[in-house]
Order: sequence, then C-alpha cells, then structure tokens
Amino acid sequence: MTSKYRTATAAVLASLFLFSCPVMAAGGGGDTTDDDDSKAMTYITIGVIVVVGGFFLLDVINSSDEEVVPADSAAIEIVDTRINWDDAFTSGTPFITVAVSVFPGDNGFATAMELINVLNEMTDDNIAVYNDPLDLGAGSAGQRATIAREYFGVDYLIFQVENPEILLYGIASPDSILWTSTDQSENSMVLTAEEFLRSGIF
Repeated sequence: MTSKYRTATAAVLASLFLFSCPVMAAGGGGDTTDDDDSKAMTYITIGVIVVVGGFFLLDVINSSDEEVVPADSAAIEIVDTRINWDDAFTSGTPFITVAVSVFPGDNGFATAMELINVLNEMTDDNIAVYNDPLDLGAGSAGQRATIAREYFGVDYLIFQVENPEILLYGIASPDSILWTSTDQSENSMVLTAEEFLRSGIF
C-alpha cells in the first residue's frame, strides 16, 4: 500500500472516531441498557484509536524508507564543458608517418638507418618515422610509396634518386614525387635531415 492510500485510510478512520465521540458523550444516563451501550461504544472507540494510531505509525515508518525522486529528474541540464575529451586522451598520436626506403649500394641499409635515427631526434611528436628502412623492391618511387602506404600505413616515403653523378634524395607519396633535394654529396646526414624538414612536406 502506498503512502497516499495509507494516509487516506487513516483519515477515514480518524473521521469515524470523531463522529463516534458525540455518541459516547450521549451515553451518560442511568439505564442499564444505556450503560451497556456506552461501554460497547467505548471499546469500539478505543479500537478505532489503536487502528488509526497504527496506520499513522506504519505510514511514518514506510515513508522514511521510500526513495525520494526529484520531480524534475527527467529534465537534467547537460552542461557543455567545451573540452574535446577525444583529443585529450589521444594527445601525442602522430599525425604524419614517414618511412625511409633502403638506399642503393653496399652501405644503403646503414645510410638509411642513420637518416632514420637523425630524423627521430629532430622531428616533433606529430611526425612518426618508421623505425627500420623498408626494402620495397625495384619499382618507381611512386610504386614503392604505394606499397608503403598499403602495407605499413605510411604517408610519405623518403628515397634516394638514382643518379650516378650527384647524391639526391626525394619524398614521394602514392600519387607523385613531391620534392627532390639539392646535391647532398658534401653534406652530413644531419644537414640532409634539416633539408628534409625545410621542404615543408612534413
């Protein structure tokens, strides 16, 4: 029984009690029958008082255990904190990935590895350089960049231009060759890496 119905029941019983009070008061004559009726009404009234009191006590106990639900709980306002939590938890994730193709020649792998190490020291967190040189076959720079994209998720591929007279490097995407360096024959790998970063490609 809910609190509303318990309260209504108690109110009805209380009304009965109030109506019975005049009857009790009227039973004060000297007749034996009247005395018996008065006693019976007294017992009935006491019973009504006990029942009414019990209902009120039960109502108080149960109402304290009931969960109070705010009237406007369905209309909770959502506050915009203006914080992009996706960006907050993915900070430091590289935006650009770069790989170095194995250079031609006997020392091609070691030279490519040296360039990777220098680039890792010089680039910011938004650029990720693949840790090992990629041996992508003998295709064109664009074909090797396509393989690097499909199999390694690489955005740009650094390669050595095939030129027997001067040392040139380039940056390729699957679509085209984006940039070619000046002659690096006399430059250290640090200067070469700086020229890559000045290219504006990444």
